Amino acid sequence: MKFASFGLAVFAAAVFGAQASAHVVLDKSEARIGKSYKAVLAVPHGCEGAATVRLTVQVPEGLIAIKPMPKPGWAIEVKKGAYARAYDFMHGTKLSEGVKEISWSGRLEDGFYDEFNFTGFVADSFKSGDVLPIPAIQDCEKGVTKWVETAAPGQDPHALKYPAPLLRLTAAEPPRGAASGVAKGDIVVSGGWSRATPGGAKVGAGYFAITNTGREPDRLVAASADIAETVEIHDMSNRDGVMVMRPLEEGLAIPAGRSVALTSGGLHLMLTGLKAPLVEGKSVAVTLQFERAGKMAVLLDVLSVGAQAPGGQQGAASAEHANH
Repeated sequence: MKFASFGLAVFAAAVFGAQASAHVVLDKSEARIGKSYKAVLAVPHGCEGAATVRLTVQVPEGLIAIKPMPKPGWAIEVKKGAYARAYDFMHGTKLSEGVKEISWSGRLEDGFYDEFNFTGFVADSFKSGDVLPIPAIQDCEKGVTKWVETAAPGQDPHALKYPAPLLRLTAAEPPRGAASGVAKGDIVVSGGWSRATPGGAKVGAGYFAITNTGREPDRLVAASADIAETVEIHDMSNRDGVMVMRPLEEGLAIPAGRSVALTSGGLHLMLTGLKAPLVEGKSVAVTLQFERAGKMAVLLDVLSVGAQAPGGQQGAASAEHANH
């Protein structure tokens, strides 16, 4: 299914123009292709003074895995159906059906404003610049307002009396500094490295940066490597002048839109029971397990025994030490 690509200036005028405050609109009107998206529909008034009693949202094709957010005092009804095709989703799965329509029923007086939320996933079948209309039907105690109109090619969007909320799609590019990493879902792992170990050593360590490009938090919950009997996520900290190391039993939190660094002297992977030494110039394959992104295979470049980080720089400089 194809959608017209609108110029950014036209799109901005349609969504953020002077009359936008009178319309049902999306609070966040831009989403990345192949990523999760949280839709916040703002309802600023009723129908010519009458209270709103129902809001129905029609989910466009290609916006999948929809989950509406409950609202106190409002009932939710969903209609499900088959998609036009099967879409790739997280953890290697495919989705061929899902929620096609959401209705919230309750009461919102004309003099008040409220928001109606749902989450979903933008399928990778789109191209950057595509715009998705998300039609919304507002039922009131007296009358119905259908926010379903879209501008035809060459038509002035301001001429529309009841424009549909619009969602502009952008390319799913990782943030600056994470482009060279390995990506899966919203997670990008970059800069993986380790230190060489002498023959007979049974313990090694692994370091890298993790960036969460999505809108939902994730968590690194486990790791494994063929070269080691066990791999654990550890934290090292200074307590009263003594370096203390402890495993993170509940894993490592990766906040939405943030980066977390595993570095020498801080967070790191501990490889125990090494079956062979880590040799400078070689690589170590490690499998990371995330709550949301699933399993990800990464390589750690083995540097010299005394290395601090690739290039001799301390790796913590550009990433944040997240709470865990």
